[in-house]
Amino acid sequence: MKHYVLGNNHVQLARTASERLRNIDVFLNDPEAEGSAEMVAEFFHALNDLVEDHTYAVTFRNTSEAFTGDPLYWAGRTAIFWGGIHKPWHCARQDKTRIAQILNLASRSILVGGAALLLAHSAKADEPLAAIHSNFSAAAEEIGLADCHKSTHRSPDGRVHSAATKLSALRLLAEFVALDHGEHLAESLRGYIGLTEPKRSCASQLANRLIQRSGADPMVRQVIEKMLNNVEDPLKISDLSQALGASTRQLQRRFLNKTGVKLLTTYRELRLERAYSLLRYTDMPQLEISTATGFSSASALGRAFRAQYSTTPEAVRSCRFAGELTDNGALH
Repeated sequence: MKHYVLGNNHVQLARTASERLRNIDVFLNDPEAEGSAEMVAEFFHALNDLVEDHTYAVTFRNTSEAFTGDPLYWAGRTAIFWGGIHKPWHCARQDKTRIAQILNLASRSILVGGAALLLAHSAKADEPLAAIHSNFSAAAEEIGLADCHKSTHRSPDGRVHSAATKLSALRLLAEFVALDHGEHLAESLRGYIGLTEPKRSCASQLANRLIQRSGADPMVRQVIEKMLNNVEDPLKISDLSQALGASTRQLQRRFLNKTGVKLLTTYRELRLERAYSLLRYTDMPQLEISTATGFSSASALGRAFRAQYSTTPEAVRSCRFAGELTDNGALH
C-alpha cells in the first residue's frame, strides 16, 4: 500500500478556513497498473496546487487487503478501481463481496476500464448502466450490464460512476472537480495538467486561488490579469483602477471584500511568486530576476522573499542545483 499526502506548498496566500482533508483510495488489480495509476496521484497533486482549503491524500491499495467496514471511515472518501482496457478485473468471490461493500459505503466510486464489469455484481438497479470499452462489450452483455456508449458515465444518484479508459477517467475526475469546486477551478486544472490548452490567466496558482475565492468576480479577474501582465513594471493602484473604469477606493474595497486580502499585498505576492518560479526553473541571475519582477535591487527582492517564504532566494537556487527541492517545490 502506498500513501501520498499531496499537500500545497504555496505559502503566499493565507488560509481563511481550516483545511479539509479528502481521501482518494485507488484500488489496483494488476501489478503492471501501478505505473499508470501515478496519473491519479499527479492529478490530485496538481489539484492541491490550485485548490484552497482542501488537501487531497491518495492511497494505492489492493482489493485483497483487509479494510474497515465502518461507514464513518468511508464517508467522504472516493474509491477508484483502476482497471485497464486489455484485462477484465479478476478477483475471488470474497473480493467481490468486499468490493460491493466499498461501492456501497464510499461517497463516490469510479470504475475504470475492465473494472466497470464489477458494477453488475453490486448495482442495486435492475438494469445497471456504465461506460464500457469495446473490448468488454460482449462480456458486459452476457452479465446484463448496459453500455451507455460514451467514454464516461455519471450515475444519477451520484455514487458509482465509470470511465471506459484511464485517460477518460481523468476527464471524469475533472468533471467532479467542477462539481466540488466550481467550473473555473476545473478549467484551470485542465489547462494546468494538459487536458486542455492552458490560458494565460491560469499561469499563476495564486491568481487561480483568488479568482476561485471571489467566485470568479469579473473585476477581480480583470485586475489580476492586469497585474500579471505588469509584473516587471508594477502599476500604481490609480493606474489599475483607471484601466478598469473604477475609482481607486472602489477597486480596493471590491478586491478586499471578494478575496479577503488587500490589492497591494496581492500584487507583491504575484511578483514574488514569479520570482520563486524563475529561481526554481531558470538559470537567470538574481539581479535579472529582481528586475523582471519589479524590485529595485537583488537585496530588495531578498528582503521581500524572506518575509514571504521564510527563506532566501539563494537557498532556493542552491537547493535546486543540489537536487534538494521536493517534487512539490518545498524545501527540505
